[in-house]
Amino acid sequence: MEESTFNIITFDGGGLRGALSIGIFERIQREIPDIIRTTNLLGGTSTGSLIALGLAYGVSCNEIKELYSIEKSKYIFSKSYSEVLRPKYNNDNLKEILLSIFPEDLKLKDLGKLVVIPSFYIGSETSSWKPIFYNNIPNSSTENARVVDVAMSSSAAPVFFPTYKNHVDGGIMATDPSLACIVYAMGKELGKSCDNMRLLSLGTGYNSNSIKQDTTSWGAVDWIVSKNPDFPIISITLEGNSGMSQIFSQKLLEDNYNRVNPRIDRDIGLDDCDALNYLIDMSESYDIEDVIKWMKEKWNK
Repeated sequence: MEESTFNIITFDGGGLRGALSIGIFERIQREIPDIIRTTNLLGGTSTGSLIALGLAYGVSCNEIKELYSIEKSKYIFSKSYSEVLRPKYNNDNLKEILLSIFPEDLKLKDLGKLVVIPSFYIGSETSSWKPIFYNNIPNSSTENARVVDVAMSSSAAPVFFPTYKNHVDGGIMATDPSLACIVYAMGKELGKSCDNMRLLSLGTGYNSNSIKQDTTSWGAVDWIVSKNPDFPIISITLEGNSGMSQIFSQKLLEDNYNRVNPRIDRDIGLDDCDALNYLIDMSESYDIEDVIKWMKEKWNK
């Protein structure tokens, strides 16, 4: 009897651009209704962690899409401050909305699916900084972490939100969590081979960014506050590690890897509420024919 595949779905970071990811995924689910039932592992970073954790808990796509409604998005990104001297927003409203979805004491080990959620612990007086991949894989040291705390830790984007329990956004090292999920699947606890893995990776849209100015004389201030793109050193960090994940995921899994990431024709910030209708329209019009064909060929039940 042929061994069944180990199926992984991942969701990138990208702030409100998560509206594009969950919108496209909902359309894929309409064509492949048992996609979540036949998924073994869900990965998500930052805004993608909210989607992955929600799906792992059994929250419907429609409920997750509500997180990206104009009303809730403006509530999360309200009370804006100058980001030069403090975080642009507080994170109280985000936590309030998450607590309306996840019970306060819900732990990773209580979820119905395996998850991998990147964050970065910035250290304390008694411990140094380190990446943390929160997960509920067997024998995990983080399985007792509370889901709300994990989501808040993974989405604590520097400049935009305060640190959360000494954590910052997982996008610092894994904007696209695909490569991390592959490695965890290959580990001794799960022991899966690349031949048997299938990975569907959903991005939050991309445009062809570049720095058009002469950077040879840039100092610290230029790399932090120069425009186009905003906060260039952060943008490079996020997009650079995401690109690395995609390159190596493709090399490891070859045709068993499928990346869905529409090109967008404008630069959309993490907090750009005015772009939501554009993102929703794109999620509804993006051609998913190829990914549906791939799913039907590769995604064994």
